[in-house]
Amino acid sequence: MESLTTFFDEAPPLPGELHASLQALYGGNLALPRDGRHARAYCYANFVTSLDGIVSFELPKRETGSEVSGGSQIDHVVMGILRSLADAVIWGSKTYRAARRFVPTPAAIWPAGAADFAAQRASHGLAPTPIAVIVSQSGDLPLTGAALCNADQPAIIATTSAGAARIAAFAADLPNTAVWTFDAPVTPSALLARLWAERGVATALHEGGARLLGSFLADRALDELFVTRAPQVIGRSADQPRPGLAEGVAFTPETAPWARILSLKRSGSYLFARYGFPALPTDER
Repeated sequence: MESLTTFFDEAPPLPGELHASLQALYGGNLALPRDGRHARAYCYANFVTSLDGIVSFELPKRETGSEVSGGSQIDHVVMGILRSLADAVIWGSKTYRAARRFVPTPAAIWPAGAADFAAQRASHGLAPTPIAVIVSQSGDLPLTGAALCNADQPAIIATTSAGAARIAAFAADLPNTAVWTFDAPVTPSALLARLWAERGVATALHEGGARLLGSFLADRALDELFVTRAPQVIGRSADQPRPGLAEGVAFTPETAPWARILSLKRSGSYLFARYGFPALPTDER
């Protein structure tokens, strides 16, 4: 496996170091703020897209980012590293359904790094396992997924009053899952504030899907975006409207969020970019 080569890294220096083995794979250090600077969890997202910006083939049993990345091992390594820095991992209901066999732990995505990920979390004083946060406005969820049924995996279902009523009869039987009720709709800023206040979540990793990411961008609740650009073109058509990076929201030229690039890395023909929000002022673009 080819490690990442760093072209540039302009991320601000922060306390915290990746373990040496993870730094070697990532091509440098990676740290995230844990100071609650917004009175909420610091939220960073990780997506893989095709060259034409598509994040899912939207085919039965072939919906995940692994299909877009071609199963890239270094992409899995980066995903594991980002999970190793997270107090919580956030999934939308569609992502949860597509990945229901899995738990959102670092080792689940790259088992070979289990010992390094565990040491990384321990050195930062993080719990052994990040909290799985499933966002579902309707509460229409299969409650048999690994993230909800594993006693060693803490989980939260974030839903509305109607959604909580839908799953009330079954949620009590889930071993380590809390149901949080919000006013409709569940807003990203309210969720991140509650994670910070009630669970001490300093860093929350958003792993999809595209519609949920759109809501975070619209709510100005996304702090960073990590994007793996896979070297393939997927395409879309009228009968196969595959999702782009952000769905369910359409910005105007005046409201579209701008980002600033913090780092750019490469492995083979894959590009790994890190962006921060908000961008520089208009006169500095």
